[in-house]
Amino acid sequence: MNTILPVCIAAVLGGCLAEGEPNLSETEGAVQLSNRLSSNRLSSNRLSSNRLSSNRLSSNSLEVMAMMDTDSGRDVLSYIVGCALPIGQDLVAKDSTGVEYTFPGWIGLAPAWATRAPTVSERRWVTACLLSRTNVNGVPVKISMRHDTNLALLTSATERATYTQAEGAFYGDLFAPVPVTYACSNRAWSPLVGTFRACALSPNGIATDCTFTYTGSCTKACGDKTAPFNGCKGLGTTYNEVATIFLTPTQQQGAEQ
Repeated sequence: MNTILPVCIAAVLGGCLAEGEPNLSETEGAVQLSNRLSSNRLSSNRLSSNRLSSNRLSSNSLEVMAMMDTDSGRDVLSYIVGCALPIGQDLVAKDSTGVEYTFPGWIGLAPAWATRAPTVSERRWVTACLLSRTNVNGVPVKISMRHDTNLALLTSATERATYTQAEGAFYGDLFAPVPVTYACSNRAWSPLVGTFRACALSPNGIATDCTFTYTGSCTKACGDKTAPFNGCKGLGTTYNEVATIFLTPTQQQGAEQ
């Protein structure tokens, strides 16, 4: 059986956990994550992801089965499960050849999705989580994901002291009949950013480097003018299900050089 770890938690004493080695006793918080979901993989599996909204997350759903036979499908599914379900709640599914995979839950933004179809708010929370953990080429970068009121995104004092630079915010609904993805930025775009957290930045003011719809500066796009941001707008709709990403000062400086 293969275990697909959708998150790489920053441990108190030792960086990221290796695949197959979850050590919950060393984790500082479920919001210190490593983002490595490739924007190409997310885009190529968008239709299958969208269809998941009509059913519960289960191994025998046609939507889950459709994602199981490719590496990219399993990768995206691992992030969906990791964002939606809490620690201790896994999805076990087989591909068409009978190989079994375990997708661990981690953050718990939509735990009831395991037993029923998600609500609109739950879809939006999982979308915010997925978008915030995507980058252009799937390069791992440690991030801190936050929201002021969602208990699943509470942070420790140590985490807040380490990740002090608000990068931007992510929101939308990948699981709606017409999927929408939005990002606003808390810093300026630079052509030198490359693969480093480019999904909140836009070279043309229309789309980010990860093809999300760019809504400009977060202080203008969101009702809450300070990070973590909230009440962010996209094409006339206000989203309260927003994930704000914080980086360390070193990461921020590296991205802007």
